[in-house]
Amino acid sequence: MIAKISATENLGGALGYNFKKVEKGEANILLTAELYQSKEGRYTMEDVLADMEALIPKNCRTKKTVFHCSLNPHPDEKLSDEQLTQIAKEYMEALGYGNQPYIVFKHNDIAREHIHIVSLRIDGEGKKINDKFEKRRSKQITDTLERKYDLIPSSKVADKAVEETPKIDITRGNIKEQVASALRMVLKHYRFCSLGELNAILSAYNLTVEEIKTEFRGKKYEGLVYVPTDDKGDKVSSPIHASDIGRGVGYTAVQNRMQKSKQAIKPLISIIRYRVLQTMRTSPKTEEELRQRLEEQGLRVVIRKNESGRIYGSTFIDDEVGVALNGSRLGKGYAANVFNTYFSNPMHNPFLDEALYGSPSVRLEQIDKTQALFQSLEDGDNLVDELIESMADGSFLSTGNDDWKETAWQRKLRRQNKVNIKRRKH
Repeated sequence: MIAKISATENLGGALGYNFKKVEKGEANILLTAELYQSKEGRYTMEDVLADMEALIPKNCRTKKTVFHCSLNPHPDEKLSDEQLTQIAKEYMEALGYGNQPYIVFKHNDIAREHIHIVSLRIDGEGKKINDKFEKRRSKQITDTLERKYDLIPSSKVADKAVEETPKIDITRGNIKEQVASALRMVLKHYRFCSLGELNAILSAYNLTVEEIKTEFRGKKYEGLVYVPTDDKGDKVSSPIHASDIGRGVGYTAVQNRMQKSKQAIKPLISIIRYRVLQTMRTSPKTEEELRQRLEEQGLRVVIRKNESGRIYGSTFIDDEVGVALNGSRLGKGYAANVFNTYFSNPMHNPFLDEALYGSPSVRLEQIDKTQALFQSLEDGDNLVDELIESMADGSFLSTGNDDWKETAWQRKLRRQNKVNIKRRKH
């Protein structure tokens, strides 16, 4: 189960988005806590909004007073309303919102049923509910709930998305939607520190990204465009500007992703370096043989060549963990020119030189320590999930096309409801 938490100051927008779904028959109210109910047993947008607004002090120092969360079970999970209600109760209690007013909506407008919860981040005295390490604690809570109710682990959602995301095929039409779907999966699941590493990942989906720089009236602008390709990497369609897809795939968001990835990959570098070294010490004679042996190590390699056939870049990708590392990031001994020299003369294998690359036993001892460190980071701090949730405009990055439409619609409704609220106040 994946929880997506957001903090906002727009209570009308958060409630309006969900009540609009109810009005259209695309959602229903599962549960409420500390909220007014009419004599007919109904809850209305106006009553719930008035109830919650009355609890927010006029001079409240907390700007983003609204808690909005969606709980997303695995797509293959089929839960009853009673189960979802109980899960919502236990989740809010464990996160510290058990005594808060809140309302739970079940959305059924897409195949993957999920729930949304709207609450307040301040208590009756105007004090902020503790949100320290909120997303980390949320992950621990959902993990506990998965075990308690024997749910499909949320980690399998990402694995399934990676496996099921198809290559871009311009003959199928809807090119922008195909590109958006692939990007959502990649930017959510993978870590990378350069556009070159990102391109190595995108190549598996017949897609490439290019940085564009322009100047207008003396001001410099930077952006990204995404271009569909064929299996050989040749462009087969017009570029699609990132702004036509959404902020979550734009220049700033990708730069933020790369910056945050630099810390996350540190424990992984020595792990992948060791696996590459072990593979190269088997002395593969051809690039294809190298690819096959790396696959046995759980790695994929993308080799880049210039027109003369010289290797000028290599990127090693672990699809399961979700990381891409250029050879140079592994160390000088794994730079492109080393692989170019090796494949020019496979009889001479520098990777067998223990003076340069160390002995296998020492390397193995080091990798065991690093793997233990990485496991500690994953278990104790949920590092990967923290990075995903803290991404710029993270709400955009989901695993299905319908989530993207939902988020766009949510933004629209928030703007509309904000205007309506202002009008009512006047």
